[in-house]
Amino acid sequence: MTSLRETAAPPSRRYPTPTSAAAAGRAALHHPWTSLIVLALLVKVLLITLTLVAFGAAPDPISALARTWDQWDAQHYLYLATHGYAASGDARNLIAFFPLYPALISAMAATGLGARVAALMISNVAGVLAAIALYEVARHDDDDRAAWRAAAFFTVFPTAYFLLVGYTEALFCTLAFSAVLLARRRNWVGAGMVGGLAAAARLTGIALLPFLVVEALASRQVRRSLSQVALGASLLGLGFVVYLATNQLVLGDAFAFVAVQREHWAHRLSAPWVGFASAIHSLSWRVPWEKLTVGAGEMVGGVTGYATAALSWIRLRPSDAVYASVVTVMVTFVPFWLSIPRYLLAMYPLFLLVGRLGSRWLYLALVIASLLGLVVFGLAFGLGYWAF
Repeated sequence: MTSLRETAAPPSRRYPTPTSAAAAGRAALHHPWTSLIVLALLVKVLLITLTLVAFGAAPDPISALARTWDQWDAQHYLYLATHGYAASGDARNLIAFFPLYPALISAMAATGLGARVAALMISNVAGVLAAIALYEVARHDDDDRAAWRAAAFFTVFPTAYFLLVGYTEALFCTLAFSAVLLARRRNWVGAGMVGGLAAAARLTGIALLPFLVVEALASRQVRRSLSQVALGASLLGLGFVVYLATNQLVLGDAFAFVAVQREHWAHRLSAPWVGFASAIHSLSWRVPWEKLTVGAGEMVGGVTGYATAALSWIRLRPSDAVYASVVTVMVTFVPFWLSIPRYLLAMYPLFLLVGRLGSRWLYLALVIASLLGLVVFGLAFGLGYWAF
C-alpha cells in the first residue's frame, strides 16, 4: 500500500505536470471536433485545387467553381431559389424537389449574395456540421476513437463531394444527424423540430419518424415524457405536411408530386429486384462510364444499403436499424435505381458500423479506397458526367 508520504510527494521533474493553460491549449488542439474540421477542410482544399487545375480558375476562382459544380440537380435548386415553383411547363416537374434548401438559398440571396455562392456556402458549412453531429451520435454508444473514425469515413466517403456542391445532401445530413443526436439525449421536442426540417428538405426525412418512435419506446422514460414524444413526432410530420401544402398551393393537389415522379422521373413503387435487374442490364448496353455509375455503382450502393440494414439489427440500436431499413426501402423499391450511392451519405448507421471495425488495416483500406473514389467521381461530376 502506498504511504501518505509517497502519495504526497512532489511531482517528478522528469515528467512535469503541465499548467492548466498549456493543458487546455493541447486539449483544444486535439479535440475531435477540431480534427474533424481540419479533415473536412483538407478534403475541400483537395477537391477545389484539383477542380481548378482541371477546369481553370481564370478570371474568378469562385465563379469558376460555381459554374463547374452547377450540374444536374444543382441547376434545379437554383431555379427554384430564384423563380419558385411553377404550375405549368417543364418547370412544373420541379415540384419533385423539396422546398427547404431552395428557400434557404433564396433567403441568403436576398441579402445581396449570389444564389450560386449561397448554395455553396450552405452546403460547405452544413457538411462540416454534419460530420460533427455524426461524431456526437456515435459517441453515445462507442468510444471516442470509434466515433471519430465513423465521422472521418463520412467525410471521405466516395460521394462526399455532394457536401460541397449545390445539393441537399449536406443540409439534410446535418438536420437528420442532429435529430438523431437530440433523440439520443431524450430531447424529443427538439428532435421533432429538427427532424421536421429534414422532412422539408428530402423525402427520406420521413424515415426519422419511425426512428423517433422506436427510440422513444426503448427509453425508460417514455411514460413520463409521452406528451413530449407525441409533440416531437407531430412536429416531425409537419415538415412533410409543409411539402404537401406546397403541392396543393402550386398544382392544386397535395400529392401531385407522386404523378410527377412517375411520369417525368420514372419513379414509382416497384419490387427492389426490378431496380437491381435494371442496374445489371445497364452493364450490357451503356457507355463505359455509365456502366460504372448507373450499373455497378447503383448495384454496390443498393447491396450496401441492405447489408447496412441487416447488420444494424445485429450491431446497433433498434431505432438505428429501423432508420436504415426504411431508407433502404425508400431508395430501392423503384424500377430504376438511381443515386443510391449519394443517398448513402445520410445512412448514418453505415458510418457507425465502419467506425466499429476491429481491424485497423481494413478501416485504412476503406478510407484510401473511398478517398480515391471521392476524387474520381468529384472530378467527373464537374465535367458533367453522371456521378450519382
